[in-house]
Amino acid sequence: MRFDKRVTLILKSKEKPYYDPELGKMVGGGTTKKVVPANIGPISAKLQSLLGDKLKEATTVVRVRNCKDKVDSLLIDGQPFSIVDNPKHANRLTVFYVSEVNHGSS
Repeated sequence: MRFDKRVTLILKSKEKPYYDPELGKMVGGGTTKKVVPANIGPISAKLQSLLGDKLKEATTVVRVRNCKDKVDSLLIDGQPFSIVDNPKHANRLTVFYVSEVNHGSS
């Protein structure tokens, strides 16, 4: 399995946002981006038949090496993707089932 592509993981901050009275606004709780090597491919017909409706919206499988961070979403070639199902952790890999985010067509 080749990790020849790059994916940007959008990570949620572990810190909860709070009100800073000196600044007069909410602070903390932001997001950070982390670029990691990945293996990206379509979901196989065998996997779709096994999981059925559970992955109905998923179109792509993204595999990265052992990601323990809380990932909110990810970017593939600058395009936003949402995570359809909880990440799976096996054999020092983290597998994300994702689908492309549509921002409406005009």
